Amino acid sequence: MTQRFMLGVICVALSLAGSASAQTAVQRAQRDQIATVKNDDPDMTAAFAKARESLQDFLRLARKPRATIERMSVKVAIRDNDKTEYFWITPFAERDGAFVGRVANTPRSVRNVKLGKVIKFKEAEIADWSYVESKRMIGNFTACALIKKEPLPSREEFMKTYRLNCEF
Repeated sequence: MTQRFMLGVICVALSLAGSASAQTAVQRAQRDQIATVKNDDPDMTAAFAKARESLQDFLRLARKPRATIERMSVKVAIRDNDKTEYFWITPFAERDGAFVGRVANTPRSVRNVKLGKVIKFKEAEIADWSYVESKRMIGNFTACALIKKEPLPSREEFMKTYRLNCEF
Protein backbone atom coordinates (compact mmCIF):
# COMPACT_ATOMS: atom_id res chain seq x y z
CA MET A 1 0.00 0.00 0.00
CA THR A 2 1.24 3.51 -0.77
CA GLN A 3 0.35 6.88 0.59
CA ARG A 4 0.27 10.06 -1.39
CA PHE A 5 2.13 12.88 0.26
CA MET A 6 0.92 16.35 -0.66
CA LEU A 7 3.58 18.94 -0.05
CA GLY A 8 2.94 22.64 0.11
CA VAL A 9 5.72 25.14 0.20
CA ILE A 10 5.33 28.79 1.04
CA CYS A 11 1.61 28.18 1.57
CA VAL A 12 0.74 27.69 -2.05
CA ALA A 13 -0.40 24.32 -3.21
CA LEU A 14 2.86 22.60 -3.87
CA SER A 15 3.83 19.01 -4.29
CA LEU A 16 6.39 16.85 -5.96
CA ALA A 17 6.07 13.93 -8.34
CA GLY A 18 8.52 11.08 -8.80
CA SER A 19 11.86 11.85 -10.37
CA ALA A 20 11.10 9.78 -13.49
CA SER A 21 9.47 12.86 -15.02
CA ALA A 22 11.45 15.14 -17.32
CA GLN A 23 10.23 18.09 -15.24
CA THR A 24 12.29 19.49 -12.41
CA ALA A 25 11.06 19.38 -8.82
CA VAL A 26 10.29 23.11 -9.00
CA GLN A 27 8.21 22.68 -12.17
CA ARG A 28 6.24 19.82 -10.60
CA ALA A 29 5.75 21.88 -7.45
CA GLN A 30 4.41 24.81 -9.44
CA ARG A 31 1.94 22.47 -11.17
CA ASP A 32 0.66 21.12 -7.81
CA GLN A 33 1.56 17.53 -8.68
CA ILE A 34 1.77 14.80 -6.05
CA ALA A 35 4.27 12.16 -5.05
CA THR A 36 3.43 8.57 -4.22
CA VAL A 37 5.63 7.20 -1.47
CA LYS A 38 5.61 3.75 0.13
CA ASN A 39 4.53 3.58 3.76
CA ASP A 40 7.93 2.30 4.83
CA ASP A 41 10.04 4.81 2.88
CA PRO A 42 13.00 5.44 5.23
CA ASP A 43 13.51 9.08 4.20
CA MET A 44 9.84 9.95 4.71
CA THR A 45 9.75 8.05 8.01
CA ALA A 46 12.76 10.06 9.18
CA ALA A 47 11.15 13.31 8.00
CA PHE A 48 7.99 12.58 9.99
CA ALA A 49 10.10 11.76 13.07
CA LYS A 50 12.11 14.98 12.75
CA ALA A 51 8.92 17.04 12.42
CA ARG A 52 7.36 15.34 15.45
CA GLU A 53 10.53 15.84 17.56
CA SER A 54 10.43 19.59 16.93
CA LEU A 55 6.64 20.03 16.92
CA GLN A 56 6.34 21.39 20.46
CA ASP A 57 8.85 24.15 19.71
CA PHE A 58 6.96 25.00 16.52
CA LEU A 59 3.59 25.09 18.31
CA ARG A 60 5.02 27.39 21.02
CA LEU A 61 6.25 29.69 18.27
CA ALA A 62 2.87 29.52 16.51
CA ARG A 63 1.17 30.72 19.69
CA LYS A 64 3.40 33.82 19.79
CA PRO A 65 5.11 34.22 16.40
CA ARG A 66 7.83 36.80 15.90
CA ALA A 67 6.87 39.72 13.64
CA THR A 68 9.24 38.37 10.97
CA ILE A 69 7.40 35.03 10.64
CA GLU A 70 4.90 34.36 7.87
CA ARG A 71 2.85 31.49 6.52
CA MET A 72 2.84 29.10 9.45
CA SER A 73 1.48 25.75 8.29
CA VAL A 74 1.00 22.21 9.49
CA LYS A 75 0.60 19.07 7.42
CA VAL A 76 -2.02 16.46 8.30
CA ALA A 77 -3.18 13.20 6.76
CA ILE A 78 -6.69 12.99 5.34
CA ARG A 79 -7.98 9.46 4.94
CA ASP A 80 -10.72 8.41 2.54
CA ASN A 81 -11.33 4.66 2.75
CA ASP A 82 -8.01 3.04 1.76
CA LYS A 83 -6.41 6.25 0.45
CA THR A 84 -4.34 8.72 2.45
CA GLU A 85 -3.25 12.11 1.22
CA TYR A 86 -1.29 14.71 3.18
CA PHE A 87 -2.31 18.37 3.08
CA TRP A 88 -0.86 21.63 4.28
CA ILE A 89 -3.27 23.41 6.57
CA THR A 90 -3.00 27.20 6.71
CA PRO A 91 -3.97 29.26 8.47
CA PHE A 92 -4.55 27.11 11.53
CA ALA A 93 -5.39 27.80 15.17
CA GLU A 94 -5.78 25.95 18.45
CA ARG A 95 -9.37 25.63 19.66
CA ASP A 96 -10.82 23.64 22.54
CA GLY A 97 -7.89 21.23 22.84
CA ALA A 98 -7.68 20.61 19.08
CA PHE A 99 -6.79 22.55 15.94
CA VAL A 100 -8.77 23.97 13.06
CA GLY A 101 -7.48 25.19 9.75
CA ARG A 102 -8.00 25.51 6.03
CA VAL A 103 -6.85 22.88 3.46
CA ALA A 104 -4.22 24.58 1.28
CA ASN A 105 -3.72 21.92 -1.43
CA THR A 106 -5.94 20.62 -4.19
CA PRO A 107 -6.99 17.03 -3.41
CA ARG A 108 -5.78 14.52 -5.99
CA SER A 109 -6.55 11.19 -4.35
CA VAL A 110 -9.05 11.60 -1.53
CA ARG A 111 -12.52 12.97 -2.21
CA ASN A 112 -13.71 13.88 1.29
CA VAL A 113 -12.05 17.35 1.39
CA LYS A 114 -11.71 20.27 -0.96
CA LEU A 115 -9.24 23.10 -1.33
CA GLY A 116 -10.17 25.74 1.24
CA LYS A 117 -12.27 23.48 3.44
CA VAL A 118 -11.89 24.12 7.18
CA ILE A 119 -11.06 20.93 9.05
CA LYS A 120 -10.55 20.00 12.69
CA PHE A 121 -7.60 17.83 13.73
CA LYS A 122 -5.61 16.75 16.78
CA GLU A 123 -2.00 17.51 17.58
CA ALA A 124 -1.18 13.80 17.16
CA GLU A 125 -2.28 14.08 13.51
CA ILE A 126 0.32 16.71 12.61
CA ALA A 127 2.94 15.09 10.38
CA ASP A 128 5.03 18.12 9.41
CA TRP A 129 5.20 21.88 9.87
CA SER A 130 6.71 24.90 8.16
CA TYR A 131 6.94 28.65 8.18
CA VAL A 132 8.81 31.41 6.37
CA GLU A 133 11.11 33.83 8.14
CA SER A 134 13.29 36.38 6.39
CA LYS A 135 12.27 34.76 3.08
CA ARG A 136 13.68 31.39 4.25
CA MET A 137 11.58 28.28 4.65
CA ILE A 138 11.93 26.57 8.01
CA GLY A 139 10.73 22.99 8.56
CA ASN A 140 9.02 21.19 5.67
CA PHE A 141 10.98 18.03 6.37
CA THR A 142 8.80 16.02 3.98
CA ALA A 143 9.88 18.17 1.02
CA CYS A 144 13.50 17.46 1.93
CA ALA A 145 12.74 13.73 2.02
CA LEU A 146 11.28 13.85 -1.47
CA ILE A 147 13.91 16.01 -3.13
CA LYS A 148 16.64 13.83 -1.67
CA LYS A 149 15.78 11.39 -4.47
CA GLU A 150 16.07 14.07 -7.15
CA PRO A 151 19.11 14.56 -9.40
CA LEU A 152 21.48 17.07 -7.81
CA PRO A 153 20.68 20.00 -10.18
CA SER A 154 16.91 19.62 -9.56
CA ARG A 155 17.46 19.30 -5.79
CA GLU A 156 19.64 22.41 -5.70
CA GLU A 157 17.17 24.40 -7.82
CA PHE A 158 14.33 23.47 -5.45
CA MET A 159 16.26 24.43 -2.32
CA LYS A 160 17.37 27.73 -3.89
CA THR A 161 13.91 28.62 -5.21
CA TYR A 162 12.16 27.98 -1.91
CA ARG A 163 15.15 28.91 0.28
CA LEU A 164 14.83 25.58 2.03
CA ASN A 165 17.80 24.16 3.89
CA CYS A 166 17.80 20.36 3.72
CA GLU A 167 20.38 18.33 5.58
CA PHE A 168 21.21 15.26 3.50
